[in-house]
Amino acid sequence: MNLQNKKVLVMGLGLIWGGIDIVKWLNRNKVKIIVTDLKRKRELRTSIEKIKGIPVKFILGRHRKSEFQNVGLIIKKPSISENSLYLKNAGEKYTN
Repeated sequence: MNLQNKKVLVMGLGLIWGGIDIVKWLNRNKVKIIVTDLKRKRELRTSIEKIKGIPVKFILGRHRKSEFQNVGLIIKKPSISENSLYLKNAGEKYTN
C-alpha cells in the first residue's frame, strides 16, 4: 500500500509507545498525519515531546467526526474499542 502524501488519522496517541511509534513510521513514509486523542495536551505532554519535529495536526481532548471522514486511512491503537462510533462511521477507511 502506497501511503505517500495520503492523509492518515491516528486514533489515540496515548501515554505509551504504540501511538508514538505509529506516528514515527507514518512520518518516514511521508504521510500527512492527524492525531486525535481524548486526552488533553497537558496529559499527553511527554508523548508529544517524543514526536517533536514531526509535522502533525493534533486534535486533543475530543474526536471530531469530520476528521474521520476526510482522511484516506485511519489507524487506531489496540486499546481503542472497535465499537467506537467514530470508527463505525468511517467505514472502509479504518484498518485494524
